Amino acid sequence: MTRLRGQPPPVQGEGNHAPRLADFAPQSILALAAEPQRAAAVLIEPVEGVYRMVAWQTVELPEQAVPERCADALVQAVNRLESQFSITLWDKVQDRPYTYASGPSAGEGVGQAFVVADLQPPLRLWLAGLSGGGSLAAAEAALAGALCNPVATYLPSPYHSANALAKELRLLRPEVILIVGGYEQMGRRIQEQVLALSRHVIEAASLLAASDRPLFCYAGSSPSAEPVLAHWRQLAGGGAALAADNVLAAPGNGGPASVHSMLAQLHWQKSVDLPAMQRLAEWLDPPLTLSSTHWAFAQGVRLWMRRQRLSELHGFYAGGDRWLHVWAQEFSQQGNDRLRISCVRPGERPEALAGWPAIRLVSGDWPPGWPRPSRPATGPGSSRASTMPAYWWDPLGLVPVVAGIGQSAPAAALQVLAADILEEDEQGFPAA
Repeated sequence: MTRLRGQPPPVQGEGNHAPRLADFAPQSILALAAEPQRAAAVLIEPVEGVYRMVAWQTVELPEQAVPERCADALVQAVNRLESQFSITLWDKVQDRPYTYASGPSAGEGVGQAFVVADLQPPLRLWLAGLSGGGSLAAAEAALAGALCNPVATYLPSPYHSANALAKELRLLRPEVILIVGGYEQMGRRIQEQVLALSRHVIEAASLLAASDRPLFCYAGSSPSAEPVLAHWRQLAGGGAALAADNVLAAPGNGGPASVHSMLAQLHWQKSVDLPAMQRLAEWLDPPLTLSSTHWAFAQGVRLWMRRQRLSELHGFYAGGDRWLHVWAQEFSQQGNDRLRISCVRPGERPEALAGWPAIRLVSGDWPPGWPRPSRPATGPGSSRASTMPAYWWDPLGLVPVVAGIGQSAPAAALQVLAADILEEDEQGFPAA
C-alpha cells in the first residue's frame, strides 16, 4: 500500500531534468517499524524546507509470524519502495539499509535510517499470593495494563505438593513467576506464611529443567524480600530473581508502578535477546539504538502534547496483537513529562482506564466504545468553542513509525506528523 503526499522540489544545476528522489539522499530518512503482525517502511524527504512523507509501504503478517519473518517483512517493505522509485535503499551485501555516502554512490541510499520494533509477545505470568481478596486482588489490579498475560493464579493449599505444582508449571510454561503477600507492617505469623508460600513455589520451580525455569519476581512484604530471593538463588543455582515494591503495602494502598516498570524491563530484555531484534539493531548507525514501538508511540504522544501546548493528552495505538494507551502529562517546562502506559489485549477496556481523560490522539482504527470528544472550551466556565481540534486521527497507524525518528530528529518527526499523518476532527473520514 502506498501513499504519495508530496514531491521534492526541482533540483538546481546544469541542464533541465525532472527531480529525482535520489537527488535528496543526504537529507532523506528511512523510518522502519516491525511488530508481530505488521512491518512498515516510510520514506521521508525535505520538501521546500519541510520534511514530508513521500511514500509508505506496509506488509501484513499472519498472527503466528515468527520474529525472523517480521524482520524479513521489513526488507520486503523497503524493496517495494525501491521498485516504486527506482532508487537504491537496501544494501544486499551488508543486509541493512543503504545509507548515503559521497563518491561513486552519491545520490543513492538515505541520509539516516531509524528502526523501532517489538517482536516479543506479552510475558506469560504465573501469580501466587496469600489471599484472593487481598494481595492477589491488588496484584491483579497492578498487572492491568502491564506487558504480560497472566496464565494462572495460585493460592496455597496443604494438598498441593511441590511435585504437583512443578507439573502445573511445566504445562503452563510461564516466563515469569510473581509472588505477592503481606503488608509492610505485619505480624510474625503472616511473615511466616509469606516465606512458606515462597519456599513452596521455589521448591517446585527448582524441579524444572534449568532451560524451562521462569524468571522469579517478588512483590510482597519488603521485610521478606531478601530471604525469599536468597532462597531462590540457593535452590535455583543462582537463577535470576528480582524484587519490586509491595503491591499492597497497607490496606487500600496498592503500588502498581514498580511492578509495571519491572515487567516492562523484563519484556524489553527478552525482546532484544531475540536474534531477529539483534539483526534489526545492526541496521542502525551509532549513536542510534533500537527502540520499541511502545516507546516510539509514547514519545510521539508526548511530542504532540508539547506541540499543541496541552497539559495532558491521552493517545491510543491499535496494534495488531495489543492495544496501547498512553497518558502524557506536562510536569515542567524543561520537558520532564509524566507518562502512564497501559497495554491491553485488543478489545479490552480495564477498570484501570476509568480515570483517564478522553482519547484525543488515535493511531490505527478508532477503538469501539470510545466516543470521539468534542472541541474543548477555551477556559474554565467558557461556553465558546476553542479553535483547538477535538482530536487527531492517524487511520494508517503510522505514528509509531514516524515518531521513532524523534530520538534524534524530533523536529522532522513533528513536521511529518502535522503535514501527513494526523488528521484533525472529522476531516476526510467517515463517521464512526
